[in-house]
Amino acid sequence: MIRCAMDRHEPTSSERGDSKIGPMRTARSVIQPPPGWDIRPLESVNLICQKEKGMSAMPAALDGQSVGYYFAKILERYSYARHNLEFGGKHEIYNYFDGLKKGLEASAAVKTRPAVRVVASYGKGNWATIPWVSFLDSRETTSTQRGTYVVYLFREDGEGFYIKLAQGVTDTEHEFGAKAFDVLAKRAEELRSAIPELAEKGFDLSGRSDLGASHRKARMYEASTIAAKYYPANAIPQDATLFADLEHMLAAYEHLVTSGLTLQPEPDEPLALVGTWRTIKTDIDPAAEQIKEKGAWASAWSFRLKEEAQKHLKIPFTLYINGGGGQIVARARVSAFACAEDANGMKTPWPDITEPALHDITRFGPGVHEGIKTWLKISSIELISPFRANELPIATDLSTPANLLNQNAFGYVYEKLDVVPQAYEISPTVKHEVMEPEAEEEPLEFQWLVEETLLPASLLEKMVATLSGPSPQILLAGPPGTSKTWVAQRLALYMAGGRKSAIRTVQFHPSYTYESFIEGLRPKATSTGVQFELTPGIVLEVVNSMAAAGHLNDPKCPYVIILDEANRANLPKVLGELLFLFEYRNEAIRLQYTKEFKLPSNLLFIGTMNTADRSIRSIDAALRRRFDVFELTPNSEALTNYYSKTGQDSRAVADGLISLNAALAGDIDRHHTIGHSFFMKRDMSQDILRDIWERQLFPLIEEYFFDQPDLAGDYTIERFWPRNVS
Repeated sequence: MIRCAMDRHEPTSSERGDSKIGPMRTARSVIQPPPGWDIRPLESVNLICQKEKGMSAMPAALDGQSVGYYFAKILERYSYARHNLEFGGKHEIYNYFDGLKKGLEASAAVKTRPAVRVVASYGKGNWATIPWVSFLDSRETTSTQRGTYVVYLFREDGEGFYIKLAQGVTDTEHEFGAKAFDVLAKRAEELRSAIPELAEKGFDLSGRSDLGASHRKARMYEASTIAAKYYPANAIPQDATLFADLEHMLAAYEHLVTSGLTLQPEPDEPLALVGTWRTIKTDIDPAAEQIKEKGAWASAWSFRLKEEAQKHLKIPFTLYINGGGGQIVARARVSAFACAEDANGMKTPWPDITEPALHDITRFGPGVHEGIKTWLKISSIELISPFRANELPIATDLSTPANLLNQNAFGYVYEKLDVVPQAYEISPTVKHEVMEPEAEEEPLEFQWLVEETLLPASLLEKMVATLSGPSPQILLAGPPGTSKTWVAQRLALYMAGGRKSAIRTVQFHPSYTYESFIEGLRPKATSTGVQFELTPGIVLEVVNSMAAAGHLNDPKCPYVIILDEANRANLPKVLGELLFLFEYRNEAIRLQYTKEFKLPSNLLFIGTMNTADRSIRSIDAALRRRFDVFELTPNSEALTNYYSKTGQDSRAVADGLISLNAALAGDIDRHHTIGHSFFMKRDMSQDILRDIWERQLFPLIEEYFFDQPDLAGDYTIERFWPRNVS
C-alpha cells in the first residue's frame, strides 16, 4: 500500500535527535527523505492518495487545518522538496504556503488592520533557500526589499522558524554595498529602543538570530532584525499562542509606522531628477541658444514623473543629465513641468518655446512607449565637469541604484551642491556636411594595434582582413567589460591610417532614426515660417566628406563609421537601404530622397553589441548575414598582459575572474559573464577591488538574476577572491 505523504506523520528531525532531515549535499543533489516516505513525484502520490482515500484535490484536503499544522509541514517537507522536486506548479509546498497565508489572513491580528497585507514566498523561478511569510503595512512599504515589516522566516535546515520585526535588505545592500550590514544593524538598534514592551512579551531584542545558513542573504536577514521570537520544530505552540505573538508584533510594528519612526529623515538638499540624454553634447547648443533668446526651452520625455515625486519636487529643481556610461555630464534647471494623464501622451503646454516639429504631436512614434508623457520647461542648461551618477544621493523611496539610470524612467536623487560647471559658450549650430581635414598622420603599425587592444594577433589579422575585403562590415559582440568600444576605436584608427578625421562614432539608442543616420527632412525656422529642409545624416555626411577630399573608393584612404551599441536601435529601420548596399557595393539604389546613391567601397563599418542585452540570434537575419561577427570574451590573458606593463601581480585577480565567469556561465550562459576591463586599474588593491564589486559587478550580477534573487545572493566577493589581491 502506498503511504500518503501529506497524511502520514513522521518524526521531525528534532524528535529523532538528528540535525538534518537526511544527508544534505550540494544544491541539486539528492536529500534522502525520511524513512517510509514515498519519493515518487508528488503529482503521482497525490493521485494515488486521492484514489485510495476518496480525497478531493489537495487544497480542499488541507482546508480547516491549524496554522501550526502548516508551519510544521513546511519545516518537515521544504528542504526535501527544494532539492528534489520541480519548482513550478501547485505541488505540496504550494498548498502548505497557501494554507498558511489564508490562515494568517483570517486571524484577528490581521483582519483588524486593513493596511496590512500578507505575502508568502518560497522563491521566484527557483526554490528560495529561506522561505518566508511577511506582513506589509502599505503606509510603510509594499515590498520586502525595502522598509520595515513583520515576517516569519524558516531556518534553512528545517529546525525551526522565527517571527521577526525586520527591515528590507535588498535596497539597502544596493545603496551601501558591504556597509549594508552596519547600516541595517544601526537602524535596528534605533527602532528597537522604541518598542521595549516586546521584551516583556517574551521577544528577543538582542538583534541576534540564526537561520542555519552562512550565505550573504541569510546574514543580511539576521543583521536586519529588530525583534524576534524563535519556535523550534519540535515545540510549535498552539494557534492561540501563535496568534497572540503575531498580535504583539503587529502592534509594535503599527506603533513604529504611525509614529513616523520608520521614516528615514529626508536630506536637506531638494529632490532632483536624473534623465539619460546621450546626445546632449551635440544638442546643447540649440537648446541653450533658444533659452538665451526666449528665456526657456520645452523638453519632451517619453516617461512620466512618479506621482509621489510630483508632490515633493519644488520648483525650480535640477535635472541631471546622464550622457552615457553612467556619467553625469550636464545639468538643467526646470522651472515647470506637465505630465500626461495616460500612455497616449500630450501636446506641449508651451508652444512658444517648443520646437516647431513638436508643436502638434503627442507621440514620438507609434510604439507603445513612445507617447510624450512629460514636458519640462528648462530655464537654463550647462555642461559640467563629469562625475559618476552613483555619487548622487539617491531618494531611496523613489529610486534604487539598479534603476537610477533606467532608459525608460527618470531617476530620483537629492541635489548635489558641489558640481563644477565647465567653461562653456553658446556656439552657432553647424551642419557637418564636410569633415574638417587634419594634419597628415603617420600610418600605424600592426604591432601598435596588438599592444593597444591586448588581443591575439591572429584574431586581429582576421578582423583587418574582413575590413580590407569586399564586404567591410564587422560586429564586435560580447558581455559587458570586454573592451568592445575600445577595440572598435583602436581598430578604426588603424584602418584609417591614423587619420582621426576619417572616423565617425555613432551611439545607437532606441530613439535613433533613419533620418539621423541616412537622410531626412528637418524643420528650419525662417522669416516666413517653418520650412522643412533635406538634411544629410551621418552616412551621407561622411560620403560627402570623402567626395570633397577626392577619396571616394580610394583603397589607400579608408573611412570608418563606428556603430556603438548597435543592438540598442531598431537596426532595419535605421539602416534602411544600407542592408542592400552592404552586400552590393558596386550598385546604386534610390534612397528616400536621393535619386541614386552608392556606398563607397572604402567606407568601413565597425559595430559593437552587448550580448547581455540581446543575443546575436535575435538580430535581423538579413543584417546578421552582412556582418562578420567576432566574439570578444572575458580575457584573463589580456588582464595579465595589462598588469605586466604596470608591474602588478595579476594572478589573484585573474583567477577570481575565471572562477566568477565559470559560475555565471554555469548558472546562466556565456553571454552573461563579466569582462576583464572592469579590473584594468593601474593601482589594483583589495579596497579598489571591493569598490569595483560593490558599485559595478554585483549590481550587474543582480540584474542578470533579476528573477532569481536567491542565486544572486550566492555571489560574494569572498567566494571568488578569498585572499588579498594587493
